[in-house]
Amino acid sequence: MDLQELQVFEQWFSNVDIAFWVCSPDVTEYYYVSSGYEKIWGRTIASLKENPHSFLDAVHPDDIKRITETAIGVEPWNMDAEYRIIRPDGTVRWVRDRTYPIYDEQGNIYRMAGIAEDITESKITQRELFESEEKFQQFANNAEVVFWICEPDVSKFHYISPGYEKIWGRKCAQVYENPRSFLESVHPEDLERVIEAAVGEKACFMDEQYRIILSDGTIKWVRDKTYPIYDEQGNIYRMAGIAEDITQIKQAEAETIKVLQRERELSDAKTDFIATTSHEIRTPLSVIQSSLDILQHTKTISEERKEIHFQKIESAIGNITSIVQNVLLIAEDAAGSLQFQPIEVDIVKLSQEVMATFNRDDEKQSPIEFKVSGDSNSLAILDPRLINHILTNLLENALKYSPAHSKVQLKLELSPNQITFHVQDKGIGIPAENIPHIFDSFYRGNNVNAESGTGLGLPIVKRCVESHNGKITLNSVVYEGTTFSVILPR
Repeated sequence: MDLQELQVFEQWFSNVDIAFWVCSPDVTEYYYVSSGYEKIWGRTIASLKENPHSFLDAVHPDDIKRITETAIGVEPWNMDAEYRIIRPDGTVRWVRDRTYPIYDEQGNIYRMAGIAEDITESKITQRELFESEEKFQQFANNAEVVFWICEPDVSKFHYISPGYEKIWGRKCAQVYENPRSFLESVHPEDLERVIEAAVGEKACFMDEQYRIILSDGTIKWVRDKTYPIYDEQGNIYRMAGIAEDITQIKQAEAETIKVLQRERELSDAKTDFIATTSHEIRTPLSVIQSSLDILQHTKTISEERKEIHFQKIESAIGNITSIVQNVLLIAEDAAGSLQFQPIEVDIVKLSQEVMATFNRDDEKQSPIEFKVSGDSNSLAILDPRLINHILTNLLENALKYSPAHSKVQLKLELSPNQITFHVQDKGIGIPAENIPHIFDSFYRGNNVNAESGTGLGLPIVKRCVESHNGKITLNSVVYEGTTFSVILPR
């Protein structure tokens, strides 16, 4: 190498963060060291030439043993190592250090060349990449989502995260072996749609929500989205996807829909209630007005006819009073002011008094059969006003929805600790789909037809029963009849 070539060589090494040197095979003498040594190690070339092993003084304590054995060991000319050095200013740098043997004409090693480069930046990038991959793996392993990369035609999976096993309940190995096996879990009602979206022409642009069935029969909802991955020529060569478990979201949506539906039903029921109540009040008012007109303007009316009209007026007033009382009772309960005032009452006598209010001349009204069984002691601590509401509404419904002249039974069972009323009829019954809502305010069964009513009777009964810490049950068969049972602590 002539002087000019050496100068070019030296100029190149002085401008890069690379150290180049030539030394004896046992690293006891340096013949040449480039200026890159001073840039990387932060030490002078003169100090290295004075003490050829001084470069080891900068090696990080955690790496010193390994590098000493390699750099000045048995075969230092075969070194290729990465290690840290600590510069005089305390900064830590990573270097990659490689050495090569130089042979003489006889094939003996008589020199050793070396090159060391600063790889700190690449190490930082590598560490950040590793940390990112580690975080991704931790997320992918623990998140309730599935990530994957596959061929655009779903003929091969290159990666699928462990979330697949959590959501689908199947092994990832099954997807690697049979890429389309994930479709085996899709709900039959969704399968055709999902196949078209997941493996069709637009598979890379899918965004679907569908159900999957696990091996134990559990049904889950998933949202499945895919994205295209393009090569340098702009062609799709891979497909990435993410699927998440949205079962709870779907359940919440379903509950919200139910609540909204119930709110609509309640709103409609309130509207119907207003119309029905108006009609229910207007009808007896018309009866009262008609009877009063006859009584006031008919001069030759007999005493017998007068009595009939007085009874009509009394009955109409009773109907209006009952409606108003029910509305007020519901309002009290809604305002939290429904009072429970228990006193000692004779429950048999109270039941008979309620029954007496149904002894009318209306031929449609059916007789009530009253039976008492059990304990001879008929005294109990109850709220007579609320008991009156319970029995009145149950008996009124039983009579209203029963065929003319069929029997309605009121059975009273007395025991030392509780009182049980059974109100049984042979009427139209309650359809099964109506039973869950039968105690809701303003609700009326879908088979009541033109029978009058406000939909407040049974809700009032339930609230009065709950005020006594009791419970109410029913057993009903359409066209065969209904039995309501009220159990109250004594």
